[in-house]
Amino acid sequence: MQIDTTTLLIAAGAVVAVAGVSFILSTALRRNERFGRIWSIAFIAGILETISEIVAGTSPAGWWAGSVANGALVLAIGLMWAGCRAYNGLRSLAWVAIVTSNVVAIAGLIQGPAGGYWAGAGPLFISIIAFGALAGYETARGNLRRNVDARALTIVFWVVSIYYLFRFIAFIAAGPESEVFRLYFGTETTTFAAIILVIVAAIAMTAIQPVSTSRNRNAAPAARGRTIPGVVDDDQFENQAADWLVRARRDKESLVLLAMSVDGLEHINSAFGREFGEQTIYAVGRTACENSPSAALIAHTGGGRFVILTSAPAIGSAASVAEKLQTALVETPVDAAKGIRALATYGIATTDDLGYDLIGLTTAATTALLDAQADSQPGAIRLA
Repeated sequence: MQIDTTTLLIAAGAVVAVAGVSFILSTALRRNERFGRIWSIAFIAGILETISEIVAGTSPAGWWAGSVANGALVLAIGLMWAGCRAYNGLRSLAWVAIVTSNVVAIAGLIQGPAGGYWAGAGPLFISIIAFGALAGYETARGNLRRNVDARALTIVFWVVSIYYLFRFIAFIAAGPESEVFRLYFGTETTTFAAIILVIVAAIAMTAIQPVSTSRNRNAAPAARGRTIPGVVDDDQFENQAADWLVRARRDKESLVLLAMSVDGLEHINSAFGREFGEQTIYAVGRTACENSPSAALIAHTGGGRFVILTSAPAIGSAASVAEKLQTALVETPVDAAKGIRALATYGIATTDDLGYDLIGLTTAATTALLDAQADSQPGAIRLA
């Protein structure tokens, strides 16, 4: 039995819609962290792409929908990359995906109806190759590298990037009407492959999100997703830290920014359950509050990740702030009965070395943290 292109596009649209709605509901019922919100928008863009593709494929008057589909597809892949960056504690750079998707859509619209079905295909293919490769790289490092479920995402993104690389080569060398292109890289083959990859990606993305916070109302505070006393969220931190840095620049005061990540959280979740993992995050957050300088600004940026902005110590190096926190973690068991203690890895950036730009400090501290984690030494401390 041979399935026509329209039927296949509708089937793909149904799969993307079901996967997207399922992921969005999962995100809303869980901790609803920044990376989850970005990935939810990516799935919405994917749904828009399939609807636009159906319109473009069934009505000659809907030629413009092909350009919308191109832009939406680039936006979906780009935001998946941005969400991976957010999961790893980096700035998402979602604006890059938004700008690129608009450029791709406009490139197709400029050609108009005369451009035909493949209008804007070149910029589309190049963008997907780039974002797929970037997303594959991002899932293979940092917090995602230590998450077993994220390995499926790495495979998906690299398959997408490599497939579109060969598709682009065939498009340029043989043309879209050639037998080789239609057989191996045509709309039917690509749509069928996309259905499989979307299903795998949706399952993997859902699996790596934190546990639901609504199912157990009698659990410990952190297990219900409550704010840790003394700890702000990443949005509040960004606003307050920007003000701190302005005043510190004025007064020529040295500040230290620490990016902090709980070690072995995935193993804790596997061995003792996710609720104990949440208890560990809560305990680390409280320990950080109780052992940081009184004027420190502390944020929980998601999962087992924290960021701390504080004055540079009058005596000793910036690393002494992290060393004090590490000592406190060792001396403070998460569960006295089990005797389990947490360790954390740190990346440190200072205004003396990098100036008073929050983006620069955060990027440098996060990069130092990722480098320290790559060494696979629990409790490591690295300066930017």
